[in-house]
Amino acid sequence: MSRVLEIVLSLSLEGWPVKAANRARGTQRDFGAELVRAWRICPQVRMRRGHERVTIEPCQVEEAEPSPGASWWTWVESNAHGRRVVASRTKAFAPGVTARELFDSEHAGIVVAMPLPVSEAAAAAEAGAATGEVDDAAPDTTGRPEVGIPPESSALRLVSERRRGRWADDSGVVVEMTLDDVTLHRGSEPPRRYVELRLTAPDWETLPARTAALHALFAAARELSGAWPAFVQLTSVIDRACAAEPPACGPVKAQLVDLTGVRTQRAALFALSGDITAQWLGNEGGVLEHDDPEFVHQMRVALRRLRTLMRFFPHFADRQWRDTLGVDLRWLASLLGTVRDWDVFATESLPALIAADGGDGEWNGTLDAARAQCAAARGELRQALHTARYARLTLGWLEWLSTLALPPAEGGDAPSLRRHATKRVRRLFGHLYASPSLTSLDTTARHQVRIDAKRLRYALEFFASLASRRTRTETVKTLARVQSVLGEANDTMIALHHLEKLAAPPYQLGFVRGYGAALEKRAARDAETLLASLRPPKLDGKPG
Repeated sequence: MSRVLEIVLSLSLEGWPVKAANRARGTQRDFGAELVRAWRICPQVRMRRGHERVTIEPCQVEEAEPSPGASWWTWVESNAHGRRVVASRTKAFAPGVTARELFDSEHAGIVVAMPLPVSEAAAAAEAGAATGEVDDAAPDTTGRPEVGIPPESSALRLVSERRRGRWADDSGVVVEMTLDDVTLHRGSEPPRRYVELRLTAPDWETLPARTAALHALFAAARELSGAWPAFVQLTSVIDRACAAEPPACGPVKAQLVDLTGVRTQRAALFALSGDITAQWLGNEGGVLEHDDPEFVHQMRVALRRLRTLMRFFPHFADRQWRDTLGVDLRWLASLLGTVRDWDVFATESLPALIAADGGDGEWNGTLDAARAQCAAARGELRQALHTARYARLTLGWLEWLSTLALPPAEGGDAPSLRRHATKRVRRLFGHLYASPSLTSLDTTARHQVRIDAKRLRYALEFFASLASRRTRTETVKTLARVQSVLGEANDTMIALHHLEKLAAPPYQLGFVRGYGAALEKRAARDAETLLASLRPPKLDGKPG
């Protein structure tokens, strides 16, 4: 049995040539081989020569003992040396960092339900394709494990071209590198390709050892991701296959985090940051691969929630946060905001304005120009997500967050969570409730009131499990309506600015200017009525 901490990076295939690179030879460049060549330049890296073909078939494990908070993933791994059973007990150490215990078939007490048998011919063909060095683990000579009912995931099969290496620096921690170029076969579905780099370091479960292991893992991830665009994965493709998870297909939204029983600010910050990380990275693939505006919107919401959360816990915003993460988060938020503004303009605001004007065809040119600007902004965002700066941002955030999973220093977490949350919520509410009459404010000042309402709403959603029933229902809904009412008017003003950038005809500018002014007045009156109905939030911690 081995115990490790693990980080998984997904290597993007975007921009990799699909045609032969050398017309004379007519051969296609091997993605994994090119990565290995690039990594060998790093003095800390030692890569094994060659690669091996590994077939992975998920199966089930009958647990000998319960594992609260952990998951058992089991698979049959076949290579040129034979077959072996691998059992893995995993637990999230921190977002993006997995604590994993690995067992193989040499250890007693592991009983699995095997997948449907593969034909001998197919197994021989796969084994014969292996080249170079192979995994030095002993093949399974104990015979076939007890056969049970094949699970639903038995139709899954992963075929990987695997390469191995090591990364080490002066700290003395050795990081094992496993590069898997995986083709996932799922029944009759078309095969899907994933390229993942798994980085593991020994987990000795002591504070100094874990601190050193985490530092080495993230240092290796930063250096190795410089060779090619890489994205942190919260779970590996092998774990997802063993869990029989379907491919993610929709936007990821914020989820309620139960803070009942949480007493410290540090623990609350860690729990809430985990949900924000899932929302942020969970929408990453959708932003890169799909044009659905909701992916960009949800990723932007995640960053807004993150910035609100750090304002709520300023004690933890250290120099690294302010000087590095804060700057890069504003850079990413600006890119997302630009795309979101053009998305709303092209898909919501402008069509609504055209309908209000009677649907005149003279708006078609403006609509086409808006869609072109939207596509251009989305392209810039996708390019940014493939940069080393974005990789450093995500890795820096996860490394900073992983330190919260370590034991805190004594006396560093006063006052208590409940007292701190109550004080901060009361301050946010007082600031919002004391706003001047919205009808007397200009556009910029009204927009700031909307931001204040949004921050209070996020705070109440963070601490919904500690709030009274009225606070988490009526108050949150009222704040959402304030945001919506003021947001509609603000979107119209943004539409006017976009029309000016597009050099729209004077008639269109005049129509939107007049329409927006009338909408602003109505929105100010409606939002003022809603704000007047707000009652002070109450964090009493009662679930009823």
